[in-house]
Amino acid sequence: MKTKSIIILFFVAFKLFSQEGNSIKITDLELPNSPAFTILDYSPTIISTPSTTQAFTLSLINSVNSSKGFPTDYALEFTPYWVFSQKKKNLTDYFIKENQKAYSKPYKNLSFSLAAVKKDTIQNVSVGIRTNLLTVNRKERQESVNTLIKKLERFKVLTDQNLPFGENPNESGTPEYNKWNLDKINKYAELKEYKELTSEIYKAIDSLESFKPIFSADIATGYNHFFDQNEFKSGKFGRYGAWLTLNANFKLSKYNKNYLNIYQYTRYLIDEMNYDEILLSYKKEKNLDIGAKIEFQFNDFALGYEYINRTNQKDNYRSVGNLKYKINEKFTITGGFGKNFEKTDNLVSFLGVSWGIATNNELDIVEK
Repeated sequence: MKTKSIIILFFVAFKLFSQEGNSIKITDLELPNSPAFTILDYSPTIISTPSTTQAFTLSLINSVNSSKGFPTDYALEFTPYWVFSQKKKNLTDYFIKENQKAYSKPYKNLSFSLAAVKKDTIQNVSVGIRTNLLTVNRKERQESVNTLIKKLERFKVLTDQNLPFGENPNESGTPEYNKWNLDKINKYAELKEYKELTSEIYKAIDSLESFKPIFSADIATGYNHFFDQNEFKSGKFGRYGAWLTLNANFKLSKYNKNYLNIYQYTRYLIDEMNYDEILLSYKKEKNLDIGAKIEFQFNDFALGYEYINRTNQKDNYRSVGNLKYKINEKFTITGGFGKNFEKTDNLVSFLGVSWGIATNNELDIVEK
C-alpha cells in the first residue's frame, strides 16, 4: 500500500504537468529472429533469446548472392501480451512487482510466427512458437527498482509541500476552484527541485529497461510445410523441430548496454525435405543439433559467431558470423555470412531487416 500510494501521487503530478500525460512508453522491445524462419535455418542467426518482443515484427530476408531482387521471404511474429491484453499495463506491474521476482512469466514473452520462404521451385510455409521459461534478473536491477521507489517517496514529500489542494477555499468544480489549483501547479512546475526530480525519475525508469538478465532459458518449436512447382496438391510435411536456448550475459562496462553474451543451443529436428535421387522420393531424417554462440554487444550494435554441429551426421555443421544493428526501436538490420548445414549450396550470405510495430506499449504510472 505504501508503494501504491506513492505512485498515485506520482501519477497525479505527472498527469497535471507532463506532456506525456499519465503514461510512459516501453521502447526497448526487441525485434527477434522468427522461429518460423529459423526452423528452416534461413536467417543470419538461429540462436537468439529476445527479452521482450514487439507486438508485431515483420522480417524481410534476402540472400546477398541471390538474383531475386526485392525480398520474397517474409516472416510475421506477434506477441499476445502486447496485442490482445485489454487491461492497461502499469508501472507497478511491469517494473516494481516484476523486478522483485527472480523469474519472468512465460506468457509475457510468448510469441507466434508465420513465414513464407521460396527457394528455387520450393515454396515453404512455416509456423513457430516461442516463450521464455526462466529469467534470472541482476541484483543491480532490483537496486534500481529500490532507487526508483526512493525517488517516488521524495516526489511525494515535494508534492505534499507544494500542492495543498485540500486547502482550496473554493467550491469543488467551480472556475475559482480550478484557477486556485492551476496557480499552485504552475508555481510547482517552476521549482528547480521538481524539474530535477522528474528528470531523475525518467532516467531511473530508462535504466531499468536496459538491464540484461544474468541468465535466461527459452524454448521454441516450429513446423514447415512445402509446395513444389507452385502446385497446391504437391504440399507435404517438411520439418518439425523443438529447441532450447540458454543464455548468460556478462557486463563489459558500467554502461548497461555493453555485454558479452554466451548462448548454448540444443535442437531436435525431424527433416523430410531432402530428395533422394536414387529412390526418387523425399527421405526422412531425425537430427540432434548442438551448438553455441558468442556475441559482443556495444549499445545498439552486436557482432557474433555461432557454430552448430549435427551430431548424428559426420562433418555436417553450421558456422556463421553475424551482425545486428538496431537503428531505432522500430528497425533492426541483420546480416550473416558462413556455411549452412547442407552438403551443397550451403553458403550463408543473408541481409535482413526487421520492422517492429509497437502497440499497447504504454504503461500507466498508476494502477487502475
